[in-house]
This record gives sequence, C-alpha cells and structure tokens, in this order.
Amino acid sequence: MMDTELQKKITTLVADRKLETAERLLIDYVEQNPYDIEGWNRLIVLETLTPFEDYEQAANFARNALQYHPTNLLYFILILSFTPWYQGELDDELVEQAEEVQHKENPEIAAIISLLLADHYQSKDKAHYEFLLKRSIQDYPYIVRNYTDLGQHYLRYGKKESGKALIKKGLANVKFVYIEGVFDNHDDLDVIRYINEMITGVFTTEYSYRDLENLLQK
Repeated sequence: MMDTELQKKITTLVADRKLETAERLLIDYVEQNPYDIEGWNRLIVLETLTPFEDYEQAANFARNALQYHPTNLLYFILILSFTPWYQGELDDELVEQAEEVQHKENPEIAAIISLLLADHYQSKDKAHYEFLLKRSIQDYPYIVRNYTDLGQHYLRYGKKESGKALIKKGLANVKFVYIEGVFDNHDDLDVIRYINEMITGVFTTEYSYRDLENLLQK
C-alpha cells in the first residue's frame, strides 16, 4: 500500500482479530485511493477470513477493483473462485467470459482459469472436466491442483498408474507446507498467498499433503 503506516496498522488489527475495524479502514482507503492495487488486494482477502468468510462481498470488491485495474486478471480469477461459495456454481455468463479470457492470457493465468472452470464442470461433464485439467497442465505445468485433481480423477476410474504419476508430479510442485503448531509469520492479507493456498495448491497444509501421499500407497 502507498500508505505504509496504515498497512502496518491494519496488519496489527488483523493479528488482534479486530477485523471490522480493519475493514472500515480499508474501505475508506480504497474509496480515496482506488488505483492502489495493494489496498484492494488486502480488502478482498480480508473478507475471506474467519469469522467474515463473506465471499459475495469479496467478489463485489474484486469487481470494483477490476473496474480500476482492468488488466489485472488476478481479480477475475478471484471472482471465479469466490462465486461458487455463495452462488453454488458459476453462471453461464461468467463461464463464457472465463473461456474468452483464457484464450488471451499468459500461460499461468490461463492454467488457473482452466482449473477453476474444471471445478465447475466436475459434476456436470466428466469428459470436459478432464479436458480442462489437461489443458491447465499443458498451459502451465508448475502448479499443483491441476495434477492432483486429474490424478485423483484417474484413480476413481481405476487408472492407478496414471493417477499416481500425476499426483507425484503435483506434489513435486508444492512450494510450502503449513505445519500445525509452527508459526510461519505469513501475511494473512497477501493475495498471492491466498491464490497459492486456496486455488493452485502450491501452498498446502501438512494434512492435505499427507492425504495425497497416502493415495500413492494404495
């Protein structure tokens, strides 16, 4: 944030779990400084924290941020990620927009969009679900969940060797594992951390990591 003192204050408020105060300060800040990307980032991620977990509000803030920063497609990714939390699934218009954006973006953004679209199709169209995960891997083979989701999909259909090979590749892309009881001093409002943890799987918990490792033993 351009106002570094305010950023420090908000960090302290979040650490003390005074989220409503932090929210008011951030809303005031982005209203006065709508071109400060970091201000929007922190406000959006704040809405996802417990006890807020207000993904609809987070999506609304992401849409507002996208109006001021139309080339920052991280906001579009967040909208795709948040929408099913409060709406149940992506609507047709958002799916169409995602397909259009996916074809125009850099490989990493394209891969993440394909991954989120795969989530949408998982219970609707198994063939398209598989296609989207493969496309995500082809576009950017450096994230985790495209490999591990496809691997688990294969395991469910009896393709053990292919499934396990994909899960191994996904685990090899993990960059950070959160260990219970170990303080890692991470920034709760870091949008990149949020995306890596909640969407790509590049950051994961020890339990999720072990669950995937256990699949390799079956």
